[in-house]
Amino acid sequence: MDEKKSIDGPLSDIRASNASHSALLPPGKSFEHLSDQSVLRLYESIRHQVEADRAMGGRYRLVGNAAKERAQRLQAELVQRELKFMPIIWP
Repeated sequence: MDEKKSIDGPLSDIRASNASHSALLPPGKSFEHLSDQSVLRLYESIRHQVEADRAMGGRYRLVGNAAKERAQRLQAELVQRELKFMPIIWP
C-alpha cells in the first residue's frame, strides 16, 4: 500500500489520443453529438458577437476567421438538420 501509482502516463496517453482523434474528424461532424438546441445556441452566440463588433463600429474585434469558419460549419449542420435560424451578416 506504500506504493503509489502515477496516473500521469495514462492521462497523457488519453489526452494525446483524444487530440489526435478530434483532429481526424471531418469538418462539421464534430457537432453530431449535440442537441439541436445546443447547435442553435452556439451559432446564435457567434451571431451576437458579430452584431456586437458591428455596434462598436469596428473599433474592437470579438470574432475573427476561426469564428467565421466555426459559424460556417455550424450553419451547415443547421441546414442538414433542417432547423430555422437567422443567418449571420458578416461585415
